[in-house]
Amino acid sequence: MDPRIPAGVAVMFNPLAAGLSWAGSIPATGPGDRVVILGAGQRGLCCVIAARAAGVRQIVITGLTRDAHKLALARELGADVTINVEAEDVVARAREATGGGAEVVVDTTPYAPQSLNHAIAIAVRKGRIVVAGLKGQRLANELPVDDVIFKELTIRGVLSMSVDDTFRAIDLIESDRSPLEKMHTHSFPIEQAEDAIRALAGEVPGMNPLHIAIVPGAPRVALPG
Repeated sequence: MDPRIPAGVAVMFNPLAAGLSWAGSIPATGPGDRVVILGAGQRGLCCVIAARAAGVRQIVITGLTRDAHKLALARELGADVTINVEAEDVVARAREATGGGAEVVVDTTPYAPQSLNHAIAIAVRKGRIVVAGLKGQRLANELPVDDVIFKELTIRGVLSMSVDDTFRAIDLIESDRSPLEKMHTHSFPIEQAEDAIRALAGEVPGMNPLHIAIVPGAPRVALPG
């Protein structure tokens, strides 16, 4: 990779490759598709980039109230509609925004097993659902199995991404076609690696980072409180 690229952006090849895989190559996303992305974390936003690169008809992304800055960035990256799931009915709003549902639904939300129910409800007939957000062994309640059958849905679980998508991500970063630097919010020195992990896990009150890199020699980060 080009050594002139800042470390915080360079290491973003991993979530970007995930987005290219989960919202692009795995569901074979293409022009004319409507895409709904559940979750506005770094991988959700990278799914926006991937969907836009695939030339889709429409992109919808969901997030929490505290994710307002992430949803605003999602619009900059190419999302057409953002949904605050704490203020709106996510299924009703997504179906309304898309005019009936989406061909591709990508679930990146962690520890939220009911998001799979939402994905099934949002997907149109013969839709493709990609499930990426781990649920911490929590079970989805009242999963509508008949809807999966009647709609002939494809549901694919994903954990990583292909080598090809990884190299595509590196090429995209080097091309400077997406404002990835806006996704990188914090660089921590190695001495604060534990703080960085806690911050990204949402365990530091007053911090809601999007992307963190541990960079040798980076200035010490002052934690809130």
